[in-house]
Amino acid sequence: MPSRSIQIPCALTLTLLLGACAHAVRLPAFNAVPPPSREDALKQVQAATPCCKSWDELPFDHALPARPVDYQFDRGSPVAELDGQHTHFLDFVLPPWHAPYRVLFKAEPSARQLQSSYLFAPTATLLDAQFKPLRSEDVKLCEYIGWRPSQSGAFGSLRGDDKRAKFLVITTSAAQLKATTYWEQSPAGFSSDVMSPASSGDFSIPHGPDGALSVGLLSREDEGTVSDAICGKPGRP
Repeated sequence: MPSRSIQIPCALTLTLLLGACAHAVRLPAFNAVPPPSREDALKQVQAATPCCKSWDELPFDHALPARPVDYQFDRGSPVAELDGQHTHFLDFVLPPWHAPYRVLFKAEPSARQLQSSYLFAPTATLLDAQFKPLRSEDVKLCEYIGWRPSQSGAFGSLRGDDKRAKFLVITTSAAQLKATTYWEQSPAGFSSDVMSPASSGDFSIPHGPDGALSVGLLSREDEGTVSDAICGKPGRP
């Protein structure tokens, strides 16, 4: 009996120590429905009936979050046909103009195993009051692994510096779907619940048409995360 009472605290202590020493990325739960392959996800989006076919048909029911909010694109999410392409989307009313600001984007791997994962890479389009595009940008994503899942993933940002911009639409373009995001960690860096840094790794995660994306105004505490994120192998041009 005494040995049993000692084993429990020791196991708990070991768990806490391991958790404190490992960087973490939020991963899909084991009991979640497995995400589709990238090819199947592309087919689903292309086969979906679009709800909207122009910028002014989008609902714009929500303001851009003051802090990043988590969204999940999947087969049940609305699809629009914009610029001749089927895409999932988010649409936001921008805050009143006071000064330039930045919008934070954070994508997460679609599956627990990096070698079978993809990322939703955003394309951000700013619209004026008449829903006319002012600028469209394929947001570059860069990897950052922090101490908590909320601090880890593929990060990017968009600068808002046009007073005419009233709305923000997030889609993913054909160019984004052809691109990849550098990931410093190898597939061997995975454990059951966290992604731990691998001693060596150099590969890229493809972009896909759905997945997890966090969006909101970039705060000062998140500026360091974005600036420190790794966009490519050190030493490469």
